[in-house]
Amino acid sequence: MVGTLTLVAGTARCAVNDNTPGIRIRVDDYAHVSPGILNGAQREAARILAKAGLRAEWLDCSLKNESAADPCSEPLQPTEIVLRLISEAKNNKYQDSVFGFAVVPLVASAYVNYAVRSAQRDNAEFEIPVILGSVIAHEIGHLLLGLNSHSESGIMQKQWERHQIRQALTGNLLFTIEQGQSMQAEIRKRAQNPPH
Repeated sequence: MVGTLTLVAGTARCAVNDNTPGIRIRVDDYAHVSPGILNGAQREAARILAKAGLRAEWLDCSLKNESAADPCSEPLQPTEIVLRLISEAKNNKYQDSVFGFAVVPLVASAYVNYAVRSAQRDNAEFEIPVILGSVIAHEIGHLLLGLNSHSESGIMQKQWERHQIRQALTGNLLFTIEQGQSMQAEIRKRAQNPPH
């Protein structure tokens, strides 16, 4: 099966299929996000990644399983990353502009309270999963594009104001075509060059 790519307003629109590069995301939820918000955020992040031509698979690693078959206790595979959901940055003077950080190439951290505060400003708690999903996609973007991957437009903008939040809420805060292609290439490279 062949995926389709349609160009719309400078962003990649890609149909996800079996040939789409995949990334497995091990989620450590230190913020104890409610299941409804977490599921919504994962759906939104997966949608954004799919638009960039990546297939996302989520693995909940918050509940430690003592069985021998626990995939969270296995070494990371080449196309796996870790996502940490954290309530708030400690000693963060820039709470409204910093929404996470990445330790390239394997660990992304998203501040849940950034999404909560952004939604509360609008008195619209239903916005939390979409904003959090966008933050998650942004931080995963850093893992695949590198730390110096902020851009002038799209989801990889360094700071988000009301305009970017509105774009997220309407499903238009996405990776650029070039970013999507670079992330696909990075996942394929990781799959072909496992660590020794």
